[in-house]
Amino acid sequence: MTAYLNTYSPKKVDVPRDIHLHTPPEEYDYNFCFEVKELQSDRVQLRPFVPSLHAQLFIDGLQKCGPDFTAWLIDWHSLEDVLVWQETVIRSQPSAMTYAIYTAPPASDEIVDPKNYEFAGMISMINSDVANMSSEPGWVCVLEKFQRTHVLTHAAGLIIHRILDMPSEGGLGLRRCQWFTTTLNEKSKAAALRLGFKLDGILRTHRVLAKGKKGVRPGRKGDYQEDQMTRDSWLASIGWDQWEEGIREHVDKLMARRK
Repeated sequence: MTAYLNTYSPKKVDVPRDIHLHTPPEEYDYNFCFEVKELQSDRVQLRPFVPSLHAQLFIDGLQKCGPDFTAWLIDWHSLEDVLVWQETVIRSQPSAMTYAIYTAPPASDEIVDPKNYEFAGMISMINSDVANMSSEPGWVCVLEKFQRTHVLTHAAGLIIHRILDMPSEGGLGLRRCQWFTTTLNEKSKAAALRLGFKLDGILRTHRVLAKGKKGVRPGRKGDYQEDQMTRDSWLASIGWDQWEEGIREHVDKLMARRK
């Protein structure tokens, strides 16, 4: 029998549990494929996520949320979980970066100085593709206190503007903004449709979920991850032409509402 050389072995990277906890903001390298900048509306500011500034705020906020809050997300149980996730899932991928969401108090109708904004969660740009000119909002986590307020609309709207606006308008001038979620997450699908995303279709048997996460069907009996459920993914998008032909105006109207 012919012997075929194959020296591949999975790379194991040991990441310190306190990774970048003490890295000063000016020394934190985002490793992102596009320019890193703050994004702001009249009531929400997206600040590039710095572990030393925002990781503790995030885990403190999560611990005040209900037990099912992260049903469709990572189960972050500790500060160290957030730090390792930010390093291994986000910063290690040039296609991704995270923003800390800051907002004026939801009940305030007056103009609030951004320095007095409250921490409200986080949102990321993920699957960014320079060659194919696309990106997407992802890992959207608006803390419970700020749900059913303006925060999600403004945070997602700012990301969509960043992706699809031309550089002369402060955007990246990309051609496609997409939205992925599990077919089981009705709130996420409704949010996308409300923002103007158009359904592209369903990707069946798209992902293997972490142990304990709910999927549409169990694993395949006898395979090497049979105890992990299967996810079908719901995919929607906004193309640059749709953006310029009315969806941009639609998103701006949503962001202009006071409630």
